Amino acid sequence: MIKDKKEIAAISAVMALISSECTQIAYQAPVWGYPSHPWAAHGRATTMQYRDITQRRIIKRSR
Repeated sequence: MIKDKKEIAAISAVMALISSECTQIAYQAPVWGYPSHPWAAHGRATTMQYRDITQRRIIKRSR
């Protein structure tokens, strides 16, 4: 982990630099109504397919 005070000082300097640069960037809220990214849609479809198959297996076993 952290070994000495010089390393802590270096880490804090980097964190201060990053935080000072981040204040210049303005946050833009996402625009609603646009379609999602194709990979996100694929992930949702895959998840729903997995849930459907799993529920069918559970129903088969409980009969």
